[in-house]
Amino acid sequence: MLHQYPLLSLLPFLALAALGLPMSPLDKRAITCLTVGATATAKWTNSAGQSCTFSGVVGSNYGTNSAGSGDYSCNGRCGAGCTGTAVGNVYTQDCFSHDICSYFNNASGGSSDPNCGAAYNAAVDDTVGGLLAGCSRTNPSNAVAKPAGTPTCS
Repeated sequence: MLHQYPLLSLLPFLALAALGLPMSPLDKRAITCLTVGATATAKWTNSAGQSCTFSGVVGSNYGTNSAGSGDYSCNGRCGAGCTGTAVGNVYTQDCFSHDICSYFNNASGGSSDPNCGAAYNAAVDDTVGGLLAGCSRTNPSNAVAKPAGTPTCS
């Protein structure tokens, strides 16, 4: 029956995204769509309480992080890399910020990560809400190219 109404199958995901996660300054619950190939600025607060920023290309492919883990092949996509589990190929500001934070901080543990947990929480609603907001894009096929710079934190 749900196959006749494909958006209804997303309701369980929407309910999960709407659950009351602890609020932080990054948990703005707004969805900003990004364009693959455009430059965006990732923003997050690290475990030292510093505001960090990094400008990069949406959809860039950084490969794995410095610990040799993670899949950073489609930065800004809500989900792991270009092919990890996701609801569509949604590209948003919050997912870009989380991806970049995770890459540079070798993050793990989702919301419990001390550097990127707040960025993770801010991206949770984008995973499903971004699809409904029209943020789905075609994934790029970029070769691995490590970033030229590092984040600025102050």
